[in-house]
Amino acid sequence: MYLGIDFGTSGCRATVINSQKEIIAEVKQPLAPPDHQCGMIQQNASIWLQGLDDLFQQLSTKLDLKKIIRLAIDGTSGTVIICNSQGKPLLPALMYNDSSSFSASQLIQQHCPSSQHITMSLSAGLPKALQLCEDFDVLDNIIILNQADYLSNHLCGLWGISDYHNALKLGYDVQKMQWPEWVKQLLPEHVLPEVLQPGEVIGSITAEFSLKYGLSEDCLICTGSTDANAAFIATESTQLGDAVTSIGTTLVLKILNDKPVEELSSGVYSHKLGNNWLVGGGSNAGAGILRQFFTDQQITDLSNEIDLNHPSGLNYYPLSRPGERFPYNDPHKQPVLEPRPDSDVEFLQALLEGLSQIEKTGYEKLHQIGALKPGHIKTCGGGAKNPAWTEMRQQLLNIPVKAASQTEASYGSALLALQGLKNYQ
Repeated sequence: MYLGIDFGTSGCRATVINSQKEIIAEVKQPLAPPDHQCGMIQQNASIWLQGLDDLFQQLSTKLDLKKIIRLAIDGTSGTVIICNSQGKPLLPALMYNDSSSFSASQLIQQHCPSSQHITMSLSAGLPKALQLCEDFDVLDNIIILNQADYLSNHLCGLWGISDYHNALKLGYDVQKMQWPEWVKQLLPEHVLPEVLQPGEVIGSITAEFSLKYGLSEDCLICTGSTDANAAFIATESTQLGDAVTSIGTTLVLKILNDKPVEELSSGVYSHKLGNNWLVGGGSNAGAGILRQFFTDQQITDLSNEIDLNHPSGLNYYPLSRPGERFPYNDPHKQPVLEPRPDSDVEFLQALLEGLSQIEKTGYEKLHQIGALKPGHIKTCGGGAKNPAWTEMRQQLLNIPVKAASQTEASYGSALLALQGLKNYQ
């Protein structure tokens, strides 16, 4: 059996699958929220380790853990922790949504040869790593790890190993598969992790954790991925042109491409996925706007009354607040939510039409800057459960649209443990 573990912001989840990719067991555990102190968003690694303990405890009541032969862990992208060479955390982790590393970001702009680079964003890992290192005069006994790295390294006792999904926002060059010289000018190379392919074996679980969790001593720990990439892998979208739309609070589009595509001003960048590339962009609009006006039950009931043969013609742009990043890079873009019709059915229809149009424009934008046209679209998130909206989107996009059968990042990590990235070669 194969175990995938996902660490998110508010909780963690574990999924065990067999060699036929069938789910054998699934458990989840809430996590204590990050601390907001002194303008920073931090979390102690002890919270992650407690979450890991709780997941294994729950799993032990459902199956014989000795049957698990490989496991992989994904974590939040851009969450960074600094440890000594034995893996002891020296400071709390800076979370992916921390934006306190402004001076470090300016330093990156001075050294990076590109005028635009993913590491210049305050949400990236490199500025956080630089900020954490500022507290130390000497970096001889220090390693920098992402959240998923820390947990996988912890289980096998081999420290300083990452994967190229998590390493991207630390500045790793995934096209040349090396740390660029300008990054090594900012940080000594020995503090940067060794970078492997997602799903590659790091080593065997330690005797300590084999005994503690009841796992076989032959259980192999594999490199993981970011939570968003693991969620894409979970959908088993493996053909070029396969696209996944995640309809949660925001709207995120991803498409499997034959080459990397970037437009960082619009938040578009690419992750290497085997021999292919995962191109993504995210709108600030999404299903979050619906809950400003309706309950989940109202959305379900009203959606059933929508007449798809009669569009509202209201041309909404349903942002929850001003500012858009993709498919339009306009920090001042205003929501368009008027005029509001008397009918709640028509109002909901107009909101869904507006979100569907953003999705259509988003895929057109990705194609315009170098991505393939989607062959079909799988949907995950709450919006995948709305049949009327799915049909509306399919009519507008003129592309087959269906709900993904699996969308949990932990399932994607379990697939990494099972087969690595062989389906993307």
